[in-house]
Amino acid sequence: MSSLKNIYGRMKSFDNEFEEMRLSASLGTPRENDNDADDDEKRFLLREDSSMVGLLLTRLPSLDEFEDDEPPATATKKSSAQSPPVNEDPHAAGLGGTLSSATLGIIKGMVGPAILYLPHGFAGAGYLVAIPMLLLSTSLFLWSSGCLLECWKMEMMSRQQQQHHHHHHRHRQIALSYPELAYRAWGIKGQRLVQVGITLMQSGVCLTYLIFVPQNLRTSALLLLNVDISTTVWLLLMVIVQIPLSWIRDIRRLTVTNLLANVLILFGLLSCLGLAMRQMGESSAGDESTSFLEEIMYRAKSLPAFNPDGWFLFLGTSVLLFEGSITLLVPLIEAVNTPEDKQKFPSMYRTVIIGIVSFYAFFGTVCWMAIGDSVRTVMTTSLPQGMLATMIQLAYSLAVIFTFPLQNFPSLEIVCASVEKILPKRGVGGKISSPKMLKGSYSEISNGQRNIISSMVVVSLSIVAVLAMDDLDKVVSIMGGLFGCPLAFVFPPLIENELGKGKIGSQKWIVNLVVATLGVGAMFVSTLTTLINWN
Repeated sequence: MSSLKNIYGRMKSFDNEFEEMRLSASLGTPRENDNDADDDEKRFLLREDSSMVGLLLTRLPSLDEFEDDEPPATATKKSSAQSPPVNEDPHAAGLGGTLSSATLGIIKGMVGPAILYLPHGFAGAGYLVAIPMLLLSTSLFLWSSGCLLECWKMEMMSRQQQQHHHHHHRHRQIALSYPELAYRAWGIKGQRLVQVGITLMQSGVCLTYLIFVPQNLRTSALLLLNVDISTTVWLLLMVIVQIPLSWIRDIRRLTVTNLLANVLILFGLLSCLGLAMRQMGESSAGDESTSFLEEIMYRAKSLPAFNPDGWFLFLGTSVLLFEGSITLLVPLIEAVNTPEDKQKFPSMYRTVIIGIVSFYAFFGTVCWMAIGDSVRTVMTTSLPQGMLATMIQLAYSLAVIFTFPLQNFPSLEIVCASVEKILPKRGVGGKISSPKMLKGSYSEISNGQRNIISSMVVVSLSIVAVLAMDDLDKVVSIMGGLFGCPLAFVFPPLIENELGKGKIGSQKWIVNLVVATLGVGAMFVSTLTTLINWN
């Protein structure tokens, strides 16, 4: 019993710190203007009292407090005892600092409900389009992620040089993240560009959740109660649940529900595969002359190679699969402890991503073969009727309901921080008066103001969900094409070209430019073709 409690405690701790890392990775370091770059101390301390990043990096801890030989005289024994050794990377305190922890973080950041859109995407495109497009998206993503890792490496070398030249100066470091690297490449406008992209992408994912859950629950109610309850009613009920959940400012309160969501998603994935395999097995059992392997081969040969009516939708779908991974890349490598493991991280990252994408392809193909071309966008609503299928639908619905507040949190904080700029400051010097707000808030606005904003965000997304309830496949395509392509394919290679001036070869510079161009092309093709064919 005690061992189970220990496992639960470790999983809960990991999940809590992972979500806080994802939040800090999305928000970056808050700044008011470009002039803050001139003073490292000022940059780090800028709105530190209200910075989610500053809070998390101090609490985990994940940054050296000071880089001089001795701590300042005002430092207490307690803070000194909690500070990580100078020769260790303090980012490791967050997720354990091992490659296995980083691997778990990569899987958790990438695997989610989006995998359920793949069978319909495969059926809509045909395997001659879907498989090559998935391979191309994976290749472009791996190249772009390599660009971000190279940028991180260059900035770390620059940091070490600064430490060498300013060894006796009191100096604080800024956490590296995707928005931070964009800032160092293009200034405050670059940082805001990436933050806006992340905000729109995560809001788009939340929009798909508001369509996904009502469709699942409608099917479940029809099977369990034999009552057809409109998706609009289920959406209204979900909004009623999500509005108060969006008021939560301390994401640690969502740790238990998020952990439960992870278990439900794992159960749903394995059960979907099991049902698909069972369905093909029952078909072969109906014909004694046909073996299970022959049934699989027959179904595989029967799959359409190309669908001229919906192939373009899969481009955005294939990009959306990576939405949770690119923003976590830099914080994850910083969380790795030893220099040896940091060197192994890029190859490990590529291996894990390839493994996940391979599982995606296997899952999408098997479920497509089992259900056929009639598979719906929300694959769980196409499962054969039965108690297990209903359990899967309910499990995924609960998982998405639990995941929604965390998925919406970073974009909500960025919106609140933007609104804060046009509101009058509260308190002396604009600082918040309640230390409780430091637990989870990126902005300084009051609880009441934030609750109003968060409620408006959820209601606005629900209105769009009503209008797009029957077009989830097109929503997914738009989200992946319009918002996912720039974040995953365009910005990283351009950031490396900017930060690597005089450091990278001309061949690498050209390849980066080609990858970014392909990303821009994919964005326009996916977005325009989806809009043109939207009925």
